[in-house]
Amino acid sequence: MNKTTKGALAAGAAGILLLGGAGSYALWTDSETVQGGTITAGNLDISPVAAGVWTDVSPGGIKTPGNLNIATFRMVPGDVLQYKASYKVLADGENLRATIAADPQTITRGGELTPANTPVSLVTTYNGAPLANNQITEADDGRTVDVTVTVTFVETTPNQVGTEDSVNLTNFRINLQQNARTTA
Repeated sequence: MNKTTKGALAAGAAGILLLGGAGSYALWTDSETVQGGTITAGNLDISPVAAGVWTDVSPGGIKTPGNLNIATFRMVPGDVLQYKASYKVLADGENLRATIAADPQTITRGGELTPANTPVSLVTTYNGAPLANNQITEADDGRTVDVTVTVTFVETTPNQVGTEDSVNLTNFRINLQQNARTTA
C-alpha cells in the first residue's frame, strides 16, 4: 500500500472517530406543547357547626335532661350515652372517598373497662338518612352531616361494684380520613 492510500485511510478513520465521539450523527426529532394546565390538590376537612351535646339515652334509666356534663357523669353498667353534633364537610377532589368515624385511639379506659365492655359506635346521617358505611364523597362537599356517637357500658360486665374504672372522653375525636385506593 502506498503512503497516499495509508494517509487517506488514517484520515478517514480519524474522521469517523471524531464524528462518532462528537455525536454528529443527527437523528431527527420534534416536539409539541401539550395542552395541559395546573393540577391543584383537593381538600378534605370537617368542622363543627356548633358544640356537640352528650345525652343519657339509657334504656329504662333515669334520663339526665338536656346536655349532660360528661366530666361529672357517673356511668353504671347498662348506661348508654350519645353524642350528637353537626359537621360541615369540605370534600373537594376527583375520585375522593373518605370515611367519617369515631377515633377509638382517642378514648382511654381505666381499670377493668375495655373496648369489649364499653363499645363505641358511630352513625352519620345527612338530612336524616344514614350515609352508607359513613362514606363521604365529593358530592358531600359543602353539606352538613349529623354525627351520632353511642357509648355503651355493657350491663353484663362483671366485677363493677364500687370500682373507680373510667372511660375518658376528654380527647375524643371524630375523624374524616381518605380511603386507601386498591390497585387491580
